[in-house]
Amino acid sequence: MGLFNRRTLKYGSNALSAVLLALGLLAAVNFLSTRYQARYDLTERGLYTLSDKTISLLENLDEELTVISFFRDAERADFERLLEQYVYHSKHFSFRIVDPDKEPLEAKRYKVSNYGTSVIEFGQKEERITEGTEKALTNGISRVTTDARQVIYFLGGHNEANVDDQSEKGFKRVKQLLLENNNEVRPPLVLAQVEKVPRDCALLVVAGPKNALLPAEIDAISEYLNESGAALFMLDPLIDTGLAPVLSKWSIGLRNDFIVDKSNVLPGADFSVPVAANYSKHPITDKHSGLMTFFPLTRSLEQVGSLPGAEISALAMSSPRSWSETNLNALKEKRVEEIQYNSGADRPGPHWMSMAVEGPLNFKTPENIRRSPRARLVVFGDSDFASNQFVDVAGNGDLLMNSVSWLLNERDRITIRPKVAHFRPLELAPGDEFWIRWVSWLVLPALPIFAGLVVWWRRR
Repeated sequence: MGLFNRRTLKYGSNALSAVLLALGLLAAVNFLSTRYQARYDLTERGLYTLSDKTISLLENLDEELTVISFFRDAERADFERLLEQYVYHSKHFSFRIVDPDKEPLEAKRYKVSNYGTSVIEFGQKEERITEGTEKALTNGISRVTTDARQVIYFLGGHNEANVDDQSEKGFKRVKQLLLENNNEVRPPLVLAQVEKVPRDCALLVVAGPKNALLPAEIDAISEYLNESGAALFMLDPLIDTGLAPVLSKWSIGLRNDFIVDKSNVLPGADFSVPVAANYSKHPITDKHSGLMTFFPLTRSLEQVGSLPGAEISALAMSSPRSWSETNLNALKEKRVEEIQYNSGADRPGPHWMSMAVEGPLNFKTPENIRRSPRARLVVFGDSDFASNQFVDVAGNGDLLMNSVSWLLNERDRITIRPKVAHFRPLELAPGDEFWIRWVSWLVLPALPIFAGLVVWWRRR
């Protein structure tokens, strides 16, 4: 009997120790989890992680910002989880969710009549959004926390891409992105009429003109740049716009060619659509590592001469297996078979497809170079990459909008936009269906039967 009691005491004390140890570990984990929080997003593109743009915006908040969202209890879960992520990144961000059916007086006070409306309060300012997405919420916060909008003009009068055109070739989507970024987009600027770039122009965009500019217009753009202006040029091959002499003063050369890359093309496209996955070290492209951009029919750019005190950078570059094709007649007449690498006329890659320049043009002494007015230019050898058809594909829109943010000297907005889920259908070869059917019908059901027979045989 004594032996039995000793065994009971021994095993009982071991069990009690194990239970106490487990409880202690759970208590320690619970304590540490409340003091130190960490989040992990295991999706391929971080679909459930806030974008860099959102995080940067939240980290720069220095005053209290409150979001009052009006959702029914049954519909609040997804948006509430999103708002909790915003709270995680800023101590100045808070929110509350109101059910209009249960608190009609609160809905009346905020003049809310539709479910899904959110009111963003920041000091004495207020902004409303009607979508429960990160994109809508972040853009709303950006608008309410920004005092002034920067004015952007698109050059007009030369058959450029139109910011109100909703067709595939139009730039309506670009205009929408600029407005979402809290910029003001003015009607097309016809320099032949006004003769000078307006004083309130923070950025001049030249988006794929199909006709040459007049000498007076070129002089007006040159004068604007000399007065520390900012300009974004998207200049397609095969078209002489007359801007080459202006850009050459800023050490940017427009080559009379187009880039061919038969080894690295976009699926479904031909070799005239080179893909860029290599970027130089520059604020515009710092966050583009691993992000692809592509340019439907682009010319190459090069640095020409030298500009003391200027910072000249390549942005996106073609692959080393690309080349610069100079047989433009074959392209015009669509004689594809003649587009082959010619070592005597063509140049092997990689090639610059976009460039950025910051620096002075007029200065007197080397000591004054850094203190003189500094203009900013970004030049692309293609405009189609920013069209409605392509701007939202891959990293095209990010590269364009980051270029705009850099030109406007808004480095906190240089980021990558929120991600979207990829559609990845399972593609089966003709014989795959046969194997899947018989493996699921015969092999898988037979495995436990076989295992049971093996166990029965060994125990027999």
